[in-house]
Amino acid sequence: MTQQEIETLWVKNRLTVAFRFGDIVRVTNSEHAGKSGRIVALFTLDPYPTYVIELMDGSSVVAVESDLKSVEQ
Repeated sequence: MTQQEIETLWVKNRLTVAFRFGDIVRVTNSEHAGKSGRIVALFTLDPYPTYVIELMDGSSVVAVESDLKSVEQ
C-alpha cells in the first residue's frame, strides 16, 4: 500500500488505528517522552502504526502508536 493510499484510507476513517488527524497526544516512550503535540500524519502501518506528531514548539517527531497516549482536550 502506498503512502497516499494509507493517508486516504486514514482520513476516510477506514483503517483500524488508535489516532486520527488532529488528535492531541503525549509521547510516553522514546527520546521524546513527555512531549505533547498534534497528530498530523499516519506515516506507515507496518510493522506498527507510526505517526508524525507536530509538537507545541513547531518541530515534529515520528512515534509508534504504542508510544503515544491520548490527551483530553
